[in-house]
Amino acid sequence: MKRAYDVAIFDIDNVLVDTRRSYLDAIRWTIEIYLTEGKIPLFSAGPKHPTPTLLSSQDVEAFKLLGGFNDDWDCCYGLLVYLLTLPIKKRSLTPLKRVVDLKAFSGRVKNRPLGVPGIVKMLGRPQAVMIEKIARIFQEVYLGKDLFNANGEKKLFYWRKRGLIHRERLIFKKQLLDRLKKMGLRLGIATGRSLFEAQYILKHFGILNFFDAITPIDEVKNAERLLKQSLRKPHPYSLLETAKKLGAHQRFLYVGDLPDDILAANRAKAGINIRSVAFPSLAHNLRLTLAEIQKTKPDFLIQKPRDLLRILKTK
Repeated sequence: MKRAYDVAIFDIDNVLVDTRRSYLDAIRWTIEIYLTEGKIPLFSAGPKHPTPTLLSSQDVEAFKLLGGFNDDWDCCYGLLVYLLTLPIKKRSLTPLKRVVDLKAFSGRVKNRPLGVPGIVKMLGRPQAVMIEKIARIFQEVYLGKDLFNANGEKKLFYWRKRGLIHRERLIFKKQLLDRLKKMGLRLGIATGRSLFEAQYILKHFGILNFFDAITPIDEVKNAERLLKQSLRKPHPYSLLETAKKLGAHQRFLYVGDLPDDILAANRAKAGINIRSVAFPSLAHNLRLTLAEIQKTKPDFLIQKPRDLLRILKTK
């Protein structure tokens, strides 16, 4: 069978791997721990995690759909900016929960992608929000007591339980990835994960060897420091770098789940032959997510992983 494309590049989160109970909940916990100065009783005995109460998974998804928050630390930062500018007297979870209305806030956002610069311009920059603290809390919650240490850190301050990364599930099964490789396709990854986190989860599911190139957030941040500009999605940098590693003069597909992913692929068209594939099927609010994605004009929309085979066929 002839192929219409030579290379498929994937996002990891909610594309290759279901992260609804890991990354989304890590964002929710990071917000609550930050706002309560770590006073939530997370260290109590028992196998089960308590449940974050301030923001729902749908709240976080709706916020990420505003664009520019593909990096989860930035998403936490933006949410904290929003929460700390709400008109309440006492900064605690109960009064905050009464006034949180991300649907109404989304209606006020006229220019997208919003991102950290956009929300700071709208609401100001609260002095209480520190990205270093956000990153520390998030990594402890996401990696947990075993992997946080394996990633070069020693002491945990906020979370002494198993990390939420262990809740993740594989979406693109080995059999399908193997079929893509046997068709002669090369596979790549452009992700907002660090290299450590990307390699860990891909090894855990036994699919790391299917991929010929990975561009993690580490490389993007290094380039940002050199070029002194933001290069995170919806910027096409990670896609163009992955394409460079695989041979730029080929026909590419990029599979992502968020508007930022589709915008990145569409913007990469100025440099490479690439088409965008939207795969938003794991969204909690699929109707809202589809409406936002359709505004970015993806080239293809798939409902399940095997739909990718249809796109790969030539007419």
